[in-house]
Amino acid sequence: MDPNLITSKNMIINITQNALKFLQKAKKNKLYIKRLVVTQCCIPLSTPPTVRKGSPRKPENYYQFNTDGITVFYDRDLIHKSQLTIDTEGFGFSERLMISDWIIKY
Repeated sequence: MDPNLITSKNMIINITQNALKFLQKAKKNKLYIKRLVVTQCCIPLSTPPTVRKGSPRKPENYYQFNTDGITVFYDRDLIHKSQLTIDTEGFGFSERLMISDWIIKY
């Protein structure tokens, strides 16, 4: 068994119907969730991670999950969540994938 593959017991990843349709339209069956680093700011900025369709450049830096026929890569530098929901936001050309239930605690 692949050591990068985490079973769904450790993290539940939900993908909404809108996100599945978005991936199907893009003809992608993989996505990755990565930490967004903001370095051009004088104040530390906490932001939700970004969700991109396709595979990451360095898959060895990600945990791998399989959900609803979609391979999800989760950045090893992100904090562990028990559950995530991937959805879409925007319309038409500006539609993108996002995590709808990410909460930033201060």
